[in-house]
Amino acid sequence: MMKGFVQKRRRGQTQFWWIAIGLAVLLSACAVKGPDQSVGNDNAVEPATSGQGDWQVPGLVDQSGKPIDVPMPIPATGKTLDVTDFGADPSPDSLDDAKAIRAALEAAEPGDEVVLPAGTYDLRSTDPADESANIVLRNGVDLRGEDQERTVLLTSFDGEDDSRVIRGSGVHDVIVADFTITSRHNGPLGENPDDGNMGGGPMYGVYIGTDKGQPSSQVLVKNLSISMFERHGISVKASREVTLSGNYISGATAVGPGGQGYGIAIEGSRDQHDPDAINDSRHNVVIDNTFDGRHLRHAILLQFPTHNNLVADNTIVGSHLDAIDLHGEGEYLNEIRDNTIVGGQRAGIALGNSGGSKNKHDASGSGNWVHSNTLIGNRQGILVILGTPDTLIENNNIFAREDSKAGIEVRNAPGTKLQRNHITGGSDGFWAIRLSEDSGNGGRGNGIPRGIQIESNVIRNSANGIRIDAGDDLNVVDNIVNEIDGEELKVANEVKVKQFAQ
Repeated sequence: MMKGFVQKRRRGQTQFWWIAIGLAVLLSACAVKGPDQSVGNDNAVEPATSGQGDWQVPGLVDQSGKPIDVPMPIPATGKTLDVTDFGADPSPDSLDDAKAIRAALEAAEPGDEVVLPAGTYDLRSTDPADESANIVLRNGVDLRGEDQERTVLLTSFDGEDDSRVIRGSGVHDVIVADFTITSRHNGPLGENPDDGNMGGGPMYGVYIGTDKGQPSSQVLVKNLSISMFERHGISVKASREVTLSGNYISGATAVGPGGQGYGIAIEGSRDQHDPDAINDSRHNVVIDNTFDGRHLRHAILLQFPTHNNLVADNTIVGSHLDAIDLHGEGEYLNEIRDNTIVGGQRAGIALGNSGGSKNKHDASGSGNWVHSNTLIGNRQGILVILGTPDTLIENNNIFAREDSKAGIEVRNAPGTKLQRNHITGGSDGFWAIRLSEDSGNGGRGNGIPRGIQIESNVIRNSANGIRIDAGDDLNVVDNIVNEIDGEELKVANEVKVKQFAQ
């Protein structure tokens, strides 16, 4: 899906970035193949449905479990409106170009597109009806720059609450594409995930949400470069059929607690778990995006009961906390596949979260499907905690660095299945697969691994193999563990493995 989008990387990216990407490509090509297993397998068998009718199959399916194509906005077929004809000045440091862009959008009709030629557009004013936004999208009207690098929107927002460069509330059939969003903020970038006092720039680069309960839908955000924001580069809330593709996100001004420094966030409604609600968050697609995570808390985050979304083919280098994070508030039946994640300071992919100052996190929802990802040099490749149930983890390729802790770590995560994963590398205390007791989060989510299936995984050239410190009703079957520096298998005396075959 949409693999033809080309991501142009910003000028001035450091040598670190290219070394990391080269490492990812090299290690992916060199992955050890086990029986009937291809590296980056795109043909993983979708988990079988346990019944019909109520969202029981992960990924882009309808309620009966039938695969769907996410509806896309229809490209503009009407007039092209050039913002310079409405008074916009693409020269740097003009007085205010936001008024002209808003005038062009107001003059457009559904099916038209508003175009920003190459240049820098200074956004110094807000929409007359919404002081939180520079630009407000309209139904059926596209907003397009000339090029991701050569068209720049430069906002003067600097720390204002809920400030958004571009807002779309309850909009449909809209394409936003081909420009940069950044800010005049000249302070440092976020580096300390425990520091809640950093910040600046707009809160959000692009914000797609609801209007009086009406969700946005059939929106495409592609080929944007977004930096110098405080909370979310792109935020999608209580909406569906929003596709984010080919975007490059970097350089948040804060990475502290309370929602700062997220690259892309897909959120449901906080206390809603009703798939029949009009603003149910589902069928959103995050694909082929690139993240420089050195100043991001999380690169991609799913939060609240959002479900049946696809996160695929993204490239993430570094992040302060878990790179792809299902944030521990009921996210369910999402598909996470074919992503490349390099050098994260925490987990490459995490389900369940122990944080939360305002909203106390714990378990993600059931039935999430994590497969065919390439995870290189993260502290943990995949982490499942705090009671997150029934996750299927398969066909992932995991390469550990010297200070990695685990390839796949499972704590209180009932019904988790680990199968056909390939794990290699690490040193000293690294374990390819580890099961351990979960201490919980303020009394929530504590427990031991139960009903865990570990089958047909390949662990090779690794520091240590499989370690089971706690658990009940465990099956360890047909795994290949060889060329190990330390121990192939370590099981605590009090733990009984229901079935073991090697």
